[in-house]
Amino acid sequence: AVFTVLLLVFSMGGPCKGKPGQAAHHLTMFLPFIYLCTLGLKHWFTSSAEVKDDSAERLFGDMAASAPFAPTMLGMQIFDLTTTALIPAMCKPDAVGHHAVALVLAYQLTSTGFLQYWQPFYFGMLELSSVPLVFVDFFRAFPALAKRFDAVNELCRVLFAATFIPIRCLYMPYVSYVWWKDFISLYMAGHAKLMDNLVLFVCFGSFNIFLVGIQQYWGAKIIAALRKMLAGDKSGREKEG
Repeated sequence: AVFTVLLLVFSMGGPCKGKPGQAAHHLTMFLPFIYLCTLGLKHWFTSSAEVKDDSAERLFGDMAASAPFAPTMLGMQIFDLTTTALIPAMCKPDAVGHHAVALVLAYQLTSTGFLQYWQPFYFGMLELSSVPLVFVDFFRAFPALAKRFDAVNELCRVLFAATFIPIRCLYMPYVSYVWWKDFISLYMAGHAKLMDNLVLFVCFGSFNIFLVGIQQYWGAKIIAALRKMLAGDKSGREKEG
């Protein structure tokens, strides 16, 4: 509904008329990202108090606070993948791959209820960098607006880098290491529930490797963009992403 309203508004005129779909997509994602990252920051650092310090509990234990994460992410990724695929300027292989994997993962976790301990991080706190990214992407799509609101654009780019690199490039690999440690320990012990769902958990692990890897790829691009920014070079931003 929000996307449709924004699409109609931007199609009527103004600086976004040439790319109404892109503008509507980027701004529609803002509120869901705020919701997920706020909820994730609230519950990720208290999840150890809600689930026992045990590998099996972290993989299979129930955590009431995690109920909104997977369904919300599933809805977001259905929308995000659909619009990304339909808007040529946004339809890039790494973006489509990222959204497709996130969609399948969100569907699996919504249907099985597994990994509730981990959802506040992967489906919540991880999206903190997505909040400024909404505006980075918006200004990238509309260079005239970026020039007009240069200070806001530059602030958003700095905030994006300042959240993406420490959380997604540094902290995410550590969190994933702990997940893999839990998985391997239960596999070696022949844990019955894990063995019954082994194929599914191998999929989870494969997705995890892909997602961690693509964050490092994007992190390298962000560092390169930061170097250009510090040198005062603003060229080529429309080709980023």
